[in-house]
Amino acid sequence: MKDCAKAPKLYGLPKIHKNNIPLRPIVSQLDSPTYRLAQHLAKTLNNLRGNTPYHVKDSFDFISAIENLTLAEDEVLVSFDVQSLFTSLPVEDCIEIVKRKLIDNNMPEEYADLLKHCLTSGYFVWDYGFYDQINGVAMGSPVSPVVADIFMEDFEQKALDTAPAKPKMYKRYVDDTFAVLPNDKVSAFLDHLNSISSNIKFTMELEANNKLAFLDVLILRNPDNTLGHTVYRKPTHTDKYLNGSSHHHPSQLATVGKSLFQRARKICDENHIAGELQHVKRVLQRNQLKTPHQRHKGPKPPSVERCPATLPYIKGVTDRIGHILRRASIKTYFKPQKKITQFLRPVKCNIPLQDAGVYKLDCECGLSYIGQTKRSIKTRVKEHIADMKHTRSTKSAISEHTLDKPNHYIRFDNPQILAKENRFIPRMMREAIEIKKHPNFNREDGWQVPPVWDPIIKTIKTQTQQKPAARPQDTVSSFCVQRNTNQLD
Repeated sequence: MKDCAKAPKLYGLPKIHKNNIPLRPIVSQLDSPTYRLAQHLAKTLNNLRGNTPYHVKDSFDFISAIENLTLAEDEVLVSFDVQSLFTSLPVEDCIEIVKRKLIDNNMPEEYADLLKHCLTSGYFVWDYGFYDQINGVAMGSPVSPVVADIFMEDFEQKALDTAPAKPKMYKRYVDDTFAVLPNDKVSAFLDHLNSISSNIKFTMELEANNKLAFLDVLILRNPDNTLGHTVYRKPTHTDKYLNGSSHHHPSQLATVGKSLFQRARKICDENHIAGELQHVKRVLQRNQLKTPHQRHKGPKPPSVERCPATLPYIKGVTDRIGHILRRASIKTYFKPQKKITQFLRPVKCNIPLQDAGVYKLDCECGLSYIGQTKRSIKTRVKEHIADMKHTRSTKSAISEHTLDKPNHYIRFDNPQILAKENRFIPRMMREAIEIKKHPNFNREDGWQVPPVWDPIIKTIKTQTQQKPAARPQDTVSSFCVQRNTNQLD
């Protein structure tokens, strides 16, 4: 885990650096405490980026920049890429750069303090451990791309001001950079980029066979040293798109062909547009999609703005309803029905015993201890273990039970969650019901269920489980049993 440390505040453990594990944490920030603040900062700080001549908005902006470029014989096309940009960004430097830009643009400096809170308060879970991200920004945070762009603008300005050779052209999109350099200065320029910061390191790709890929554009060097351009697809690209036979509204299926044709016309030059359009037509045919027809857009008929309608798409039903609503100037949005994956439980990292609720600890004698806690069940189990170690029988029913039955084994390695509940009264009532249901060695100091409940509890009462097979005891339980036995002897 690069530049991460185990969080001592969460687990009470010393910091353990994981610099040698080649993993990049990609953590979704949805519903996190700082998510909405990060969204607001992303919108606010977005005006601080994209104000340099080296910034590229998208592929179409890049095409317009190289349209009239002519190379010299000794010049070469080269692409530089930052290794793991998001997880390598120096956070303190990023905050200082943002603060400086805020001052230059007459914006409140307090935004930098809020940004620091977003970038430094996150953590993630891996292998049942909590980790702080020491360096870098969270790849799932809305503000991270903005911060990365602002940092790279400052970085490239320093790099170009002190470069041993000035590129004829230098364009960057986040962490991908396109440059035109003299052939004998490429290695020196790469070394210069890698010498500016110990965190930011670049890799390089030179043109091969007079071709170089940048974003989704394939740049080609013509015999007269001008540049041609067409659509670039990775070797792993499969040309699989939304299938025409799938249950989607025709307008949604039509957008696939429209977007592919639009990209072809805006990216390809006149020498490659015909071949790309033929390729798109073959792809649409294989995906059972119709080729869109260009329509001459005339003036729109007058209409009244009304609240749009959103309907689930059912072929032959809701599309006809949408047609009727369109006559009344009501625009209709169709959404596809739920997929199979939406009916299944999402696969997420489940942190065991981190909730408040009612739990059960079994003893090998067949009895159990039923407890409740408003904190995490894991914390409460640790307290029971501590009570046993220090033989605090007056404080813990579990400790009292093991002192009376020194050869009994409490299954601390397998606590069971009976109910997750944060509210006090429902939690106490659930504990009282579970005590009635299970054979236990609890004390009579908790809430009592009224006798009128007995017939109901009797019908749902679980049968006493058979004595579990003997298993190797965990270290803590073995220590407690051995200590209690020695004390009684």
